[in-house]
Amino acid sequence: MTHSLLHAEDLARLVEREYAIAAPVRVSLLNRGFNDTYLVADVEGGRRVLRVYNREKYWIHSESDLRFELSLLEHLASAGLGVIRPYQRTLGDRLGRLTAPEGERCFALFTHAPGTPLHEGTLTVEQWREFGSYIARMHLEMDRFLTSHHRYHLDERILVERPLASLAPYAGSERAAADLDELGKLGERLTGEIQRLRSIDGAYGIIHADLHRGNTNIDGDGRFVTFDFDHCGFGLRAYDLVALYRGPDAPEEDRERWAAVLAGYQRVRPLSRSEVAGFPVLAACRAMWDIGDWLGAADRTGDAWMTEAVLARLLTDVRKAESDPTPRPAAEQPNNGSGDG
Repeated sequence: MTHSLLHAEDLARLVEREYAIAAPVRVSLLNRGFNDTYLVADVEGGRRVLRVYNREKYWIHSESDLRFELSLLEHLASAGLGVIRPYQRTLGDRLGRLTAPEGERCFALFTHAPGTPLHEGTLTVEQWREFGSYIARMHLEMDRFLTSHHRYHLDERILVERPLASLAPYAGSERAAADLDELGKLGERLTGEIQRLRSIDGAYGIIHADLHRGNTNIDGDGRFVTFDFDHCGFGLRAYDLVALYRGPDAPEEDRERWAAVLAGYQRVRPLSRSEVAGFPVLAACRAMWDIGDWLGAADRTGDAWMTEAVLARLLTDVRKAESDPTPRPAAEQPNNGSGDG
């Protein structure tokens, strides 16, 4: 048994037993992916989200990694940041365990994020600017997070080396092998840039690591609530912005949104000139990471989507992102001399 889908009614009984929630509760499957995610509705109409963690994920090595995520969320929520919050079980622990056919799996219950995902709404330029400031405030608060728990690093091994290795079995033709070879050469340059960016003071720390527009909601009062910290870890802070990055050939609306997000971030937590100039490199890294991330779950989600055409498209995306010229904001143009900061 590689992965089982647990019965919703059994999970409802689990929630009633493990948490101080008004029973009876109803549980329904929301999503299957890197975890199984369920909507929990109590008898009074309250909503929560139950996550049953998948086993054997490449970035999770022990329960300590999971406790890092839950403790980080509690820290951010206690500081007033808009994030989901893990519930304590009646036994006092936020992390639970259950026995599944494939072995022991962990679970946690979270508050439900109100509002709608950012990709579904039409935000004003000022709201996008405020979202950038919100990300910056989150990073500042992450600097204050202290824990004895462990978590992985989104370094060149995760962003470049691992994806390249996972692509090798899919390069069966001469053309695909040549594409993979070129990706490898581009990967060497990306690795050098990652290492250079990591050397910049303050550029590296705890990040969400998958901060696309589907992982943050905005409520009716304009407040942001971020969720799905499953990939959180240590990485380049600019990487948390790169899912929103748009290059100079993107549609004007996308470029305006990106400019607003970056400006909002900069007014709270300024980036160095090198970090700003490095966004195309990080965009290339994210394109590679995303493919490698999904291939890492192929034993549960399948790999029929991974074709040589996908490999060719990835090469095109990496070429384009890695070579995009990124103009520096006027405020970051050097006056005398050069250097970061």
